[in-house]
Amino acid sequence: MPALFKACVTTQTPDLAEAFFDEAGAVAQAIGLPQDGATRVEAYFTESPALGVLPFAHQDFDLEHVPDEDWVTRSQQNLPPVPVPPFFLFGHHDRPRARRARHHIEMDAGLAFGSGHHATTQGCLHLLAHVLKARRPMHAADIGTGSGTLAIALAKAGCKNVFACDNDPDAVRVARQNFKINTLPAHIRPIWCNGLAHPAARKAGPFDLIMANIVAAPLIAMAPAMAAHLAPTGQLILSGLLHSQKQRVVARYRHAGLSVQKDIRIDPWTSLMFQR
Repeated sequence: MPALFKACVTTQTPDLAEAFFDEAGAVAQAIGLPQDGATRVEAYFTESPALGVLPFAHQDFDLEHVPDEDWVTRSQQNLPPVPVPPFFLFGHHDRPRARRARHHIEMDAGLAFGSGHHATTQGCLHLLAHVLKARRPMHAADIGTGSGTLAIALAKAGCKNVFACDNDPDAVRVARQNFKINTLPAHIRPIWCNGLAHPAARKAGPFDLIMANIVAAPLIAMAPAMAAHLAPTGQLILSGLLHSQKQRVVARYRHAGLSVQKDIRIDPWTSLMFQR
């Protein structure tokens, strides 16, 4: 494991803290439950971050070096389950005793982004649920799959052909473990590649639905490729965007021939659905 640094802060504006740490390069965050109007936020970095003065009100702040360990798993051990009907996400430590939704998803993020607790993941799941009210995509893609949450949700919802990829080999390894935990069909396997440029993506498409929960810059750069790989009636779900980044992303995808069908805001994050 690389050297790890943990920033801890107690604040009444956890959404601002989460967005600030995310912009500073945090590779994982853990958000506590509110107590007396304040929330404890922990952010983990692989290099000592230059945070400077925190741009939000807070009660305390600490930055420390932490020993090598599976710190992402540790940070998520006490996180509650996430219900986003028809999906119900939970960690290994919190398996439900009874059926809580149509599609159960067990997630242990390990070294990869995506336990399901982040607002961007939840925004994507809400938009996927909206899609499922009208149709079930048969050919779908999850670009930047991370721990595999969205790809698993697609497969659980009945999508028979799911292309999942990430440019981080650790993420692909974790996603494969989560696919196995959630008993996905053997032909659905994440691959290590750089997005839709890979020959496997061209072979798997065109897609009825593409999902990508990354960050603004690569999403803007990938707009032509995203549009090119969509089926004529395809839809696109994007997230990883702060509200302030929405207009630039919308403009780029409008130029690529796609228009916004729906958007969801959770805390400082926006998730967008496009269609031709």
